[in-house]
Amino acid sequence: MEEEKSEYFKNILIKEREKIVKIIEGIDKSWSKNIRESIGNHTGYATHMADLATDSDEREKDTYMLEREFKNLKAHDQALKRIYTQSYGICSKCGKEITEERLRTIPHTDLCINCKRNEERINYNNRKI
Repeated sequence: MEEEKSEYFKNILIKEREKIVKIIEGIDKSWSKNIRESIGNHTGYATHMADLATDSDEREKDTYMLEREFKNLKAHDQALKRIYTQSYGICSKCGKEITEERLRTIPHTDLCINCKRNEERINYNNRKI
């Protein structure tokens, strides 16, 4: 990949990475705040079961979001590593060049569109069994 394009995608990946880190930090602050509030509001009375269920549901959603964002962070870090090792834009399965259009849409991808379709087809067929 040309150095100019590589630099372009590196900047996009860095900006997206910064957004992901802010989301992760926001979830962490939310958890810390909720823990402090639950400890600070302890009055000796039992908390209502509906409140406990709501808190549990919110924690579960936050956990899912946190897992998803850590996965995104890892994908962006791996894409940045590929830029530094000059393997960015090359499909990790077939070794062909990933189209610029695909990289603009999903800058952290490591699969060309054909290999991604094959992967999804295999995953879909495995779920049907």
